[in-house]
Order: sequence, then C-alpha cells, then structure tokens
Amino acid sequence: MGLGMIDTKGDKTTEGTLFVGAGVTLRGDVEVPGAASVDGKFEGTLKAKTLIVGQTGHASGQISAETAEIRGMVDDQLVVRNKLVLRASGSISGAISYSKIMVEEGGSISGTIEVMERSKTVQAEPEARVLQLHQVAE
Repeated sequence: MGLGMIDTKGDKTTEGTLFVGAGVTLRGDVEVPGAASVDGKFEGTLKAKTLIVGQTGHASGQISAETAEIRGMVDDQLVVRNKLVLRASGSISGAISYSKIMVEEGGSISGTIEVMERSKTVQAEPEARVLQLHQVAE
C-alpha cells in the first residue's frame, strides 16, 4: 500500500485514528472511527468522528465529521454535525454545513454556509438558513 504502519502497541489513544503527515498525499474513500489528523494533503471522501487539519494540511472533497478543528485548508464540501472550530490560520471554501461554529480572527470562510437544524420538527424554508459569504480584500 505504500503507507507506513504506526506502532501503536499498548497505546489506546491512537486506536481508530488516521494520520496524514506533512508531505504525504492520500487520495480515496476513507472512514475513520476516531480522529483524522491531516498535516499533508487529502483528496476524496473522508468521514471521521473528529477532524483536525493542521496548518500544513489541505483536505478537499466530501469531508464530514462530528467535530472539526481547521488550522489549514479545507475546500469543496465540509459537513460538521456538531462543532466546527476555524483557527486564525485556517481557510474553508465551498459548501459548508455545521451545527455550531467558532471562528478566530483571521480565519477565512467563503462559499455557501448552512446551519444544520438540531430539531427536524421545525419546517423552515431552506433558503432562510443558507448564507453566501465571500472574503473581501482589504
């Protein structure tokens, strides 16, 4: 496969975890039961419980997670079912869906943003929840 194996004997904290190191490019359809940490480049479909994109990381494609912390770049489609944290060094573009969000000053978001409803009993017009954001050059 060309991917190095990480020795995790006796280390339960890395169980179900994916690390994409700096300089590594991973393409494909990946499902991670725990945390996915991307410091290199990921392209494709990625489903994880927790997503961490480091400052050198770039994830593109159909990306979904329960919680996410973005310090690098994410583009195309990002769905975060719980909390999305965008750090000052982070950049997200494309179609973004989340339940809760925190953006540090300097963090960049552009594209279509949808706030997911916690309760499906509320019948609101979909257009009412979608915002178009574009970064303005200063």
